[in-house]
Amino acid sequence: MPRSIVAGLALAFAVLAVSGTAAAAGEAAAKLTANSGAGSMGSSSTNTTGSFQLENNASGGQRIVSFKIDLSTAVLMDIVFDPAGTAGDPDGKAFELDTYDGTGTPLHSFENPHDGIGSEDGYDVLRVDFGTGVDFGPGDRMTFSADVDPTNVKGAPGPGPEHSASISGLELIGATVTVTFDDNTVMSVRMGGLAGNSNTNKMSVGVMSPDNLATPVISVPGKLSPFTSTTQPTVRIDGPAGANVRLWTFYSALYLDGVPGGGYDIDPYETNKIIGYGFSTVTIGGGGSVDVPLDLDYDPSTGGINQVAAVVEGSGGLRSSSSNILTIDYDPGGVSSDDEPPSIPGNLSASAVSASSLTLGWDASTDNTAIDRYTIFRDGGEIASTTQLSFTDGGRLPATSYIYEVVAVDIAGNQSGPATLSVSTPPDQDDPTPPGSLQAIGGDGWVQLFWSAASDDSGVEGYRVYRDAVLVSTVSGLGFLDSGLVNGTSYEYSVVAVDLAGKESPPATVSATPEAGAAVGNGVLRVNAGGEFPYVDPEGNTWEADYGFNTGSRSTYTTTILGTDNPELYQSRRSVSSSNPDLHYGFELPDGNYQVILHFVEVWTGGFTAGARVFDVSAEGTLMVDDLDIFDRAGGNTACTVTFPVVVSDGHLDLDFTRVANNPTISGIEVFEIPENVGGPPTFEEWLTLHGLDGETAGDSDGGGLDNLAEFQLQLDPTDAADDLEFRLVGHRDAGAMVLSFPPLKPIGDYFLHRSPDLEDIGNPANRIDTVTRSQIEAMTPQEREDYSVTDPAGPGNAFYQLFFEPVAE
Repeated sequence: MPRSIVAGLALAFAVLAVSGTAAAAGEAAAKLTANSGAGSMGSSSTNTTGSFQLENNASGGQRIVSFKIDLSTAVLMDIVFDPAGTAGDPDGKAFELDTYDGTGTPLHSFENPHDGIGSEDGYDVLRVDFGTGVDFGPGDRMTFSADVDPTNVKGAPGPGPEHSASISGLELIGATVTVTFDDNTVMSVRMGGLAGNSNTNKMSVGVMSPDNLATPVISVPGKLSPFTSTTQPTVRIDGPAGANVRLWTFYSALYLDGVPGGGYDIDPYETNKIIGYGFSTVTIGGGGSVDVPLDLDYDPSTGGINQVAAVVEGSGGLRSSSSNILTIDYDPGGVSSDDEPPSIPGNLSASAVSASSLTLGWDASTDNTAIDRYTIFRDGGEIASTTQLSFTDGGRLPATSYIYEVVAVDIAGNQSGPATLSVSTPPDQDDPTPPGSLQAIGGDGWVQLFWSAASDDSGVEGYRVYRDAVLVSTVSGLGFLDSGLVNGTSYEYSVVAVDLAGKESPPATVSATPEAGAAVGNGVLRVNAGGEFPYVDPEGNTWEADYGFNTGSRSTYTTTILGTDNPELYQSRRSVSSSNPDLHYGFELPDGNYQVILHFVEVWTGGFTAGARVFDVSAEGTLMVDDLDIFDRAGGNTACTVTFPVVVSDGHLDLDFTRVANNPTISGIEVFEIPENVGGPPTFEEWLTLHGLDGETAGDSDGGGLDNLAEFQLQLDPTDAADDLEFRLVGHRDAGAMVLSFPPLKPIGDYFLHRSPDLEDIGNPANRIDTVTRSQIEAMTPQEREDYSVTDPAGPGNAFYQLFFEPVAE
């Protein structure tokens, strides 16, 4: 199922006089190109070395600190990053840095599991970070490659039927690229096509510049994408008057021959291979739009599913972000097209209105064919779609007025007019309750805290964590890992809940002492890595013969191992060679909280130098140990252990060992269950049940852009689409200036305020007039977060304001 996390969305706008501003010198800028290289358009693949190229084109010295690629908005539905070869065909490839002009080594992670749980269906997002000691400055370039597959061919042998598992750069058109610079500038565009020779047409590009042109918006009047048409439709392009637009059409097919079960998780209008394309250049008229008749493709053997996108192009290589994507099933032999809209939903009303939620209800619409769904809007922004006659909107602010609209959509994509209702929530009355069942686990230099959710009449915004009376973090989830601690030292922790009005709960308190080698609960897994036979250690624990690995070879030796009472464990190991992929271990485990202890030793004399063997250790797709150097930590022929907590939510523990210098090696793996009395947070499944979404482990239940797993991790309301993306911006005049009041700021990301006289250009970073970072918000008092506003001293005239929000991980 398609799902996405969107970095920003229009929230609300106030009308005011502002003059346009030219792009200042010394601005941040970047460019990402996806060029799948050798082969035809149908067979080229981003798995090819150097398929992606990122350039830092900043003119003011800005360095790139991170970037991410989100495939959930791409032209083809359900294409994902497939690092382990489990989501599409088996030819997986993780992020591979092919060339790099900067200094240090960037780190990567895969985010947003496509199935909402784990790695089996791949990931929507690839993120790359340039952290401490890593520099990617102006003029620097990097190339990299990664496997991208459609999930609908899951389990088919490579390269999939008709090369459908070979995704080209062209098929990444529409993917969202977001780049963050060290001056807090964040730029985000959707990849667009390039016209030219056959190689260029295997490419897509995302240009991020303060000079970016306004992004066009495309639509078929009266229709909502995706839809089916028996006649050639006409697309309307809205954008700046006089702009030149390149309109792209893509003809795609769904190939499933030989795929187990006839295909995996197939959605309506889904395809997996672009088999033809075309483009034309048109000029937007003086009224800000142009209508273009389409010439879509159809073949009885492959059907008629076409996609449409547009890019504004200017002189000197200037261009816009790609437009939205339209998906149209052209079926000239089908039943005559339906152009009659449904009736407006009747008797829209609100019930169960509280400080944080309300329920909308309405009467059914009628139509000459059939109603497909109802779409709900709040304050002008779409928040959800449903087939029911009611919708509960949670996560609302107390003492706030909202304007709701409900629109009926029929099976042909025709929309009714809106039913409209204004609803005001009552003020917040109560303080939140304290977090429940606060427990702590001490490990090697770390303490893991767990608690159960607090409650509040207006909703809990987050939790503040204090160590020895000093605030160390504000989190939105039900746990916190505190690292970098001194073993043997007792620490006092307190956790308070904070509601949407900024009120704090009484604290929950607990003490904990980190200890080297500490383990909790029962050992549920012990593997003698590299061992051909089971092994019983001096304490009577049985270590199973090596299993769960993906590659590599085992070796044994009689070298004396120091620093352990269990030397025999370290006299076998599994290692990989340069011709092998990175080492991976996977084990079936029930969902729950675990502590993992990994055992290493450096016995290779060529590794008896710091930096000779270095690799990263990840668990469940999260980096746990960056640049592990066994010799640097422990010395030669000496036992080395690494301990960390992990939460298993997909019934499978995944451990990855990614080479940095030379090849990973490991001698033993231990996993301990964290006892039930620790009082850990609810599992993903329990959390879904609490919200009435039992079993909905995949998908986006409220249609707001975040899948259910993302909402679980952020502790948002999965029945409230607007708390994913939207916040309310309020403007009023004060002595000739415009005062813009932000929504209560949440310390889980960065906020960006834009202003422009052109609504279509509002997303351009050149229009940014204010930035509030997560670290700034964390330093604010609750009242400062509640009252934050910006005064814009612009003169008379008209302008639009838009607030963007970018989540930032801890």
